[in-house]
Formats: sequence, C-alpha cells, structure tokens
Amino acid sequence: MKNIWLIGGTKDSRELARRISEKKTSRIIVSTSSKYGKKLIEGVGLDVIDKKMDLNEMENLVMQREIQVIVDASHPYAQNVSKNSMEVAKKHGIRYLRFEREMISYEGALRFDNIDSIVDYLNSNYFCGNILSTIGVNNLHKLKNLKMLDKLYVRILPVKASIEIAENLDYQAKNIIALQGPFSKEFNKDIMRNYGIKYMITKESGIEGGELEKVEACKDLGIEILVLKRPKLEYINIFKDMNEVIEEL
Repeated sequence: MKNIWLIGGTKDSRELARRISEKKTSRIIVSTSSKYGKKLIEGVGLDVIDKKMDLNEMENLVMQREIQVIVDASHPYAQNVSKNSMEVAKKHGIRYLRFEREMISYEGALRFDNIDSIVDYLNSNYFCGNILSTIGVNNLHKLKNLKMLDKLYVRILPVKASIEIAENLDYQAKNIIALQGPFSKEFNKDIMRNYGIKYMITKESGIEGGELEKVEACKDLGIEILVLKRPKLEYINIFKDMNEVIEEL
C-alpha cells in the first residue's frame, strides 16, 4: 500500500479523501491547518493532523510517515503551503500532485492583486452603503485600514478561533456575520439586502467556494464586486478533475 499525505483545507479535499479511502489501496494521512478543518474531515475515518506546518515540520512528517505521494488540495490562496510541500517532494524524490478547483469567469467585477489595493480603491471611491467582506479572517487586519470601517461587515466562520481574531482586532459584534457557507444566491441576497450592502469583497474561490452565487446575488442587487485575484503559482502535476487524480494514484 502507498502512504499518501493529503493536504486538505477545502470542501474538495474532503471529497477527495473520501474517494481515495474507498479504493482501499493506500494509507492516507490528512493535514489541515485548524481544528475546525479536522472536525469536517474526521467523518471520513482517516488519520487527521490539525496543525499549521512549516517546511521542517513537513519534512519530518514525510520521513516519519514514509510518505510516497503528496496530494496537495489546499486552498488556492494558501501559497506557502503549496510552495513548501513542492519543495519537500522535490528534496525527498516523492510524487507531488496538485488538485485545484476550476476558476469561473464573469464580467462586471473589479479585480485586484492584493487586499491593500482593494482598501485603496474603497478609500478613494466609496460613495454610500455598507461593505461586505467574504474573504475570511486572514486579511481582517489589512481591512482595518478602511476609512469607513464602521460600514464594513465581515462574514467569517462561526467558530471560536475566527470570532476571537475579529474581536481581538476590535471588530464590533454587530459587524460580524458568523456563518458557514457556501450559500444559495437567494440567501446571499437576503443577507446583502438586510445589511444594506453596496460593495462586496470576494475571492476567486470557484464553484465549490460559492463564488458564483455571491456574484449573481450582487448583480441582481446592483452591488459592486471587488475580487481578490487568485495568487499565481507554478504548480507541478496540476489536475482540475478529481477523477484524474484518482486515476493517477
């Protein structure tokens, strides 16, 4: 049997873990960066590690568990995770496979390379209404540079760690929307109408991440869409189809 290290962190990774385990031809170790991620994937019945690992810790895992294949299904915005895992695979001469969800294309949105550019745009072009951030907690500290911070509502996961990050950054409870997505277009519209949203900040998270439903809701309501572009990274052995990953394994 092969020893496989599956780097999780997305809905896709949970499905991929389930499908690989069903083949019963491999021993799978799944890693995720949070306890919340571990809870989501534990139902598959696999060995799960909930820890953010640096390069050395990744190397130790590969050697201690005698890993033969790395399947990287981490979030597309988790660049360092992918960079380090590719480096470890190259150094130890083991197979690396990258699974990444397809991006979706649509018009009528402004796209930015980083959060600072989005903040600069809003500080210069904000007219009225409220702003909804749907990009999670990792960039909340940068959004604090908004001049109209009292108009910002942040949609984050309903877990203690995420809420504590927001509270420690002095976000008010009334500006925190703690919900787990993805959501339907109509549910997104209800939230946006309720909070008087005129601008939405989102990521290129693809179909599985609920990007399309958010975008369609914004278009129906005339809300301006500000997109944080997916980081550019030169992956090796990249797959867009889960079936191809299974066949490769």
